[in-house]
This record gives sequence, C-alpha cells and structure tokens, in this order.
Amino acid sequence: MRIDRLAAPELSELWSLREDVTIRFDGDGALLRTPWGRRVVPRPAPTVREALRRMLLGPISLANVIPGFPGYEVPEEHWDDASRSLLAVLDVHQDVVVRHLAVGAALCLSVVPVEPGAGFRPTAVEPDGRARLRDDVLVRREGRTTVLHSPRLHHHLELHGPEADRLLDRLRGHDEGAPAHPPPAVARAARCYAAAAGLLAERVAPGGEITGTVRGY
Repeated sequence: MRIDRLAAPELSELWSLREDVTIRFDGDGALLRTPWGRRVVPRPAPTVREALRRMLLGPISLANVIPGFPGYEVPEEHWDDASRSLLAVLDVHQDVVVRHLAVGAALCLSVVPVEPGAGFRPTAVEPDGRARLRDDVLVRREGRTTVLHSPRLHHHLELHGPEADRLLDRLRGHDEGAPAHPPPAVARAARCYAAAAGLLAERVAPGGEITGTVRGY
C-alpha cells in the first residue's frame, strides 16, 4: 500500500460557475453572460480574472489562485486583502456561483443557485441538533446524483458519490451508522451548507412542528 493512501482524504471547498455561464474578457473588464442577463465586472484584479477563468472550467480550489484563501469557517476579520477582493466580486454574483464540498478528489455535495438574486453565505455555526430537512424539500435521483430541492428555495443541493445516502441521513437528522462515515468534518460542513441554502428547519421535538428555517437566504 502506498504511504499517501494511509491518511484519510481531507475535506475541501471548491467553487465553480453555473454551466450555462460564459465569460468574455474584453479590455479592462469581464463580461458575464448568465441566465439572468449580461453583467460586467469592471477592472477585475489579476487574481479575480484568473479565478473566474478557472471557475468557468469546473470546480476548483480558490486556494490554488490565492494561497491561504479562507474556508467557510474563517471569520472575515482573518481574510487577507487578495481574498477579500475576490470574495467581494463573488458575493455580487452569488446567483451564478456553485459551491462544492469534496473529500479528497471526489465531490460529495454541491449547492447550485437556481433563481436570480440567490444568496449563499455558510458560516461556522453548526445548526442545532434539532435542525433537519424541511418538510417541503423533495428528493429525487438523477443518475448517480441525489438532488434536494423545494419550489420555495433559491438553491438545489446535490449529493454525490458513495457518501450520498449517509449525508442525506445526516441532513434528515439521523445519526445512526458508523461515526466515521461520513467523516465528522464532512457531515458538519454539509449541515452548514444545507442550512445556508435554507433546506433545514428546527423542530421542537422528533416529529414535532417546524419552528423556523435555519439561516436560509
């Protein structure tokens, strides 16, 4: 067995643009063609240009563009100037930015915006243990992908790979099964992402009434 296979794969956050977005870099600006219309990013910094170019090709780690790029759990006061500049641009265009979680090289979760103006800002505060999928969230299979969606929400959540069913159980509030599957960091990040997408709601007790959506945008 190779030594690099002895360590557990690490959780990583990846970023991409919706597949129906195109970009043209023209002079000092970048022109985005999106499902919601054309947009201009005026005078993007070189790191912003490079990040947008790579995100157009598929999920990437922005730490490969800006070393030390912060994860969702890093408070804003700890961002460096280059990260802050890039995140300011991406924040304006959140409704065409797809966020992903991966374990090693394998995607396990994607949050896809499906409405103009969709906002997605996950935080390090893990949802309460009573938080679970809202009753109006529908689950369907698309090939090997499990899609969670609701007509009331601005995002779809997609689960990929061998951990999809276990992650779905965790989002439903079920903690049964081997504690290492999915790894705790993956389950925690998945719940934080699902909460930011508005898919989770707190219940007063198992089977009780929904008391409110958890951090939906």
